[in-house]
Amino acid sequence: MAIGYEVPKDILIKRPDKNTPLAAWVGPVNFPHGFHAVQNPCKSCHHEELDRTLGQFLPCTQCHNQSGMDSKADFYRAFHNERTMSCLGCYKQKRYSGQAMPPLSCVASCHKAPEGGKPQ
Repeated sequence: MAIGYEVPKDILIKRPDKNTPLAAWVGPVNFPHGFHAVQNPCKSCHHEELDRTLGQFLPCTQCHNQSGMDSKADFYRAFHNERTMSCLGCYKQKRYSGQAMPPLSCVASCHKAPEGGKPQ
């Protein structure tokens, strides 16, 4: 039996309320979810989904909502951990294995500057 999911094309990833930014210029990130969803298994990012929660994908901030970089629940680390399947970790793994050539700099990938402005 196949189960279908409603996959959002684009999502806006925002820092949780009361979460201290690590850099003032970093704002919400426009994430092309649909593009990534067709190239990667859901469980790569939605790693807490279990059989009992099948199809109930939680936003990253449900668990990754702490400030700083000291615990696994840090918002920053959820996207920037080089040793896991975080955004940065996945980009590095794909680049080094020759699967793809994603950009590895902040402003060339996720934190692109809007027209005539500072990076977000």
